[in-house]
Amino acid sequence: MVNRFFILLFLIHFHTSVFSQNPVLYNGTGASIQDKIIAHTLAGIVNRDSARLFLLNVYETWSYNRTDETWRDLYRSRGGVVYDSVQSMSALINKFRYKINGAITYDAARYYSNFSGQNFCWQAEAAALIGSLTDRLPVISSYAATLGLQVSDSVFITDAFDGDSSIWVTGRVEAVSNPWNQAGLTEEQRYFFYLDWGINRLLPRCNPDMFYIREYTDWASKNRMFQLNLAGTEDLNFNSLSTGKADLIERVLLFLQNKNPNRIFHIYGWMRPEPLTQWFAHFGASFHETLLGNLSWHSAFPVSGRSYTRASIVDPDTLQLQNKYYLIFITSEGDACNWVYGLQSGGWLSAYRGYPPVAWGWNLHMLSLTPFVAKYYSETATKNDGFISVTSPLGYAFPDLWNATVRPNAVSASKALMDSFNVYTVYGYKHYASSGSVNYRGKQISNSFDFPKFGQFQKDIGAHLTFLFDPLLATQTPTTFFGSLLFNHVNDNTFYSDVSNLNTTATRIVNALTGKQKPYFYLAGYQRMRQDDFTGRSSPGNSDISVQRLNQLIGFIKSDPTIGADIEVVTPEVFSVLLRKKLGLSEVDYTENIKEFVTLENYPNPFSSKTTIRFSCPVNDNNNVSLKVFDILGKEVADLSNRINGPGLQEIVFPDEGVSNIPSGIYFYRLITGKEQYTKKMILVR
Repeated sequence: MVNRFFILLFLIHFHTSVFSQNPVLYNGTGASIQDKIIAHTLAGIVNRDSARLFLLNVYETWSYNRTDETWRDLYRSRGGVVYDSVQSMSALINKFRYKINGAITYDAARYYSNFSGQNFCWQAEAAALIGSLTDRLPVISSYAATLGLQVSDSVFITDAFDGDSSIWVTGRVEAVSNPWNQAGLTEEQRYFFYLDWGINRLLPRCNPDMFYIREYTDWASKNRMFQLNLAGTEDLNFNSLSTGKADLIERVLLFLQNKNPNRIFHIYGWMRPEPLTQWFAHFGASFHETLLGNLSWHSAFPVSGRSYTRASIVDPDTLQLQNKYYLIFITSEGDACNWVYGLQSGGWLSAYRGYPPVAWGWNLHMLSLTPFVAKYYSETATKNDGFISVTSPLGYAFPDLWNATVRPNAVSASKALMDSFNVYTVYGYKHYASSGSVNYRGKQISNSFDFPKFGQFQKDIGAHLTFLFDPLLATQTPTTFFGSLLFNHVNDNTFYSDVSNLNTTATRIVNALTGKQKPYFYLAGYQRMRQDDFTGRSSPGNSDISVQRLNQLIGFIKSDPTIGADIEVVTPEVFSVLLRKKLGLSEVDYTENIKEFVTLENYPNPFSSKTTIRFSCPVNDNNNVSLKVFDILGKEVADLSNRINGPGLQEIVFPDEGVSNIPSGIYFYRLITGKEQYTKKMILVR
């Protein structure tokens, strides 16, 4: 009886310590490259269904060097998080040993470089990818023994997504039996051998909706993405990406295109040369810069409700068009996660924020995946903090290049994101082809949009106003010729202009306004917003501005003795409403724009506790929508139909309080509306 009592106490203690522990904060300051890739892989694994591991200074955004510290503190103050802090790798492993199946080993001496300044251990990244598919960590052999992690010659990979056959693959990337380790090969040949093998063997078992390009991160691990680290030698030169690299990337693009024939798929990481993001779009992809850590944490942190209201939303009926010069300043890099998750390069933390009206750029797709971050920005925004989508609601994307088969999904998904965040202004641009337009591997890359296609897309998603940087349209001129309201600026020193001298900048802007007939609308600057500590910012540039300096600049402009009193700087919300009033355009009833039903995928998937089913509901169908969950035998597990609330974006958590203790396995949710039916697979892994 006594022994049973102590066994019961042990089991209670074990269950509590393992499954109810505080989130862990791993301080990676000064950690080795080997420890950092372990931390990334582990964070991705343990954060798949719950926010368990926060990484401090493992892979911080380059744009703001207090990013991790700031979010750490915000999760404490706004999220109520109490961290268990660890600094050694052994302590971190011990916190999550129950989640780890062992190690994948590699040769730490195998490095490759795409361009000057880059140098990465490709075998470590290969081990991390295999590890993410098998819940193992990338560790060199001797270190695995030190950490007490089991190593197997072969490991078993089961497809968690769409049922490809399970396979055995190497558990030792450094093993001489692997084709990439044969003698006499250059390092590039070795890496390409591995990638060829990986595309054939691993890619079909990876996430079929996304992949990762560039250095491995916790975001790639969490989502079980296929990852490759290929780039050209130059930022903008198309030809700097070798044919061999382009061939490998294109194989992945074609695979995901075939997996997603009727919907957009997503690419994360970074592309060099940058213009090739247009190349991606031709395959039906949207791109997202994500060279940073902690996205697995941000996306897993629970938030009650996802109503993103903010103080800068305006009632059009209360705004009166006056005889003024209306100016807008837009922050650049809104599509890039360095800015979205880097507190707008520290600019969002400025004590001066709220004084000057600013159009802050955002990647709505990424914000939708990280609700705590989205709520923080929405709830702390002032009436002068306007929001704008860059370069599309779906990320760094080019809607005019998407083919007709993915277009309906792109329209509905974009519309759902805009409705969710109440953001209906977009900033789009292309500007990379030196000759105006080039043909790259049979795909057209251009400095200009296909205006009829682009204008129709913007109309269909309900964009109220779209700013453009396009050489084929007149500058500072609105047009509705292509079906939606476009406002262009180009070749007038307002795109990444030199703002190092504020007096000179103010003079340029005043001169551009002088003599124009009022009311007049002017995009005064598309600039990189940075922290107020201007001398401490990384990678400084002449186009950088801070909220403090912007406030000074506006003061200089408005102090002009001739026209200063008639100048008003406004948010994109105000700019859009007043410009439409000047042009005699009616306001848009955005709800009526949802013409079709579209699923946005449940997330996470697979999941171990809860997942969120997301879809947009047309205005005419919301009373006739059925949402039910079935097990693999076709038995109904839950009817969630009564949780659909009106038209628009729906986010329904499964399982809820009414459904508990369901076993691990494959489930399907079925959405029925009118004559349409959609069935999606979910995988519960406890």
